[in-house]
Amino acid sequence: MKNSLIKRMYVILIITVLAVSISVYSIAYVMTQDAKMFEIRERAIGVKDYILDNLTKADFVDITENFQPDSDTHHGVQETLDSLRGVGNLARLYIAWKDESGEIITTISVGGGRATYLPTGRLEEDLRRSLLEGVAVFGSGIYSTDVGSVYTIFWPVLGESQQLLGVVCMEFDVNSIQEARTRAAIYSLALSGALCVLIFVIAYLSMNRATEPYFRKLAYTDFLTGYENRMAFEHRLRVCGDLAESGRSVTLIIFDVNNLKTINDVQGHEAGDTYLKNTADLIFDNLFGYGTLYRIGGDEFASIIVDRDEAEIDRVMNALKMEKRMAYKTQQFSCACGAATFKKGVDNSMRDVLGRADAAMYAEKKRQKGLA
Repeated sequence: MKNSLIKRMYVILIITVLAVSISVYSIAYVMTQDAKMFEIRERAIGVKDYILDNLTKADFVDITENFQPDSDTHHGVQETLDSLRGVGNLARLYIAWKDESGEIITTISVGGGRATYLPTGRLEEDLRRSLLEGVAVFGSGIYSTDVGSVYTIFWPVLGESQQLLGVVCMEFDVNSIQEARTRAAIYSLALSGALCVLIFVIAYLSMNRATEPYFRKLAYTDFLTGYENRMAFEHRLRVCGDLAESGRSVTLIIFDVNNLKTINDVQGHEAGDTYLKNTADLIFDNLFGYGTLYRIGGDEFASIIVDRDEAEIDRVMNALKMEKRMAYKTQQFSCACGAATFKKGVDNSMRDVLGRADAAMYAEKKRQKGLA
């Protein structure tokens, strides 16, 4: 039972610590990423506004309606775009539009000639949406491309009659930010890991300190009466053996409860349990705090009394003989008891004292039955 309970407590502890650590990691990481993405978007919007201020609608008309890869207009627009790209820390800056056949064309040439660069994956989806719907499309996150990590804005430019002239395509270089993002993830993970270890160690030590006395009490307690059990008695007996050898007075009293079998047979075991518990309480009352009470058998109890003189032991024995209170309904307190004190030269160990106390108890039991 103890091992099973400990296992369940440790499982709960581990799950709790992991949940706290994951929460800390998630919150720290998400907050860092939200801050980074906000910074990227704000900077990207500022660059976008600057670029659009430096491109005219005439540039769009010339480049899209009279597109020639090697024309002066193309080179002029591309030079403007290249200069703006440096200002905005862009990996790529280009204009995209659809020709008469619906094919997407961009101002970036690939290897010279008429072939042009086209984005792929999520970037292509965002560009097609901007061209199709004539709306601005911001990247949903940081995308990985052949030039590294980028954040994108596809911004449509409309003519006088609100027709779509083309889309300004901005791929912002965020490799350094992505590296910072990775570092933030590592730091957040390290922080949550350290917190996990710290919480676990504190909780483990605290739980050990809290559960050690609890389990010790659990192992040494008789569940029916609430007093200490045979295991606790044997442990105390060994300790008192050393005390007796050192010259201290150690007295052992054995109690045997009368009439328990009769009550069990006539009134049932529940009544017998109540009678036994109440009798134990009365015995403990008559010990006057001199010693602890142990239940060492079904209806047998014991007490070990240390550093009390003969007069004090006699006081306990006389009080038990004079006890007249009811232990259960009409059943009066009744028990036989015998005492023995360790004597050097007579007793070799506390087991000898236990034997003498037991013999004295049985002699008293016979006397009570009128057999002595």
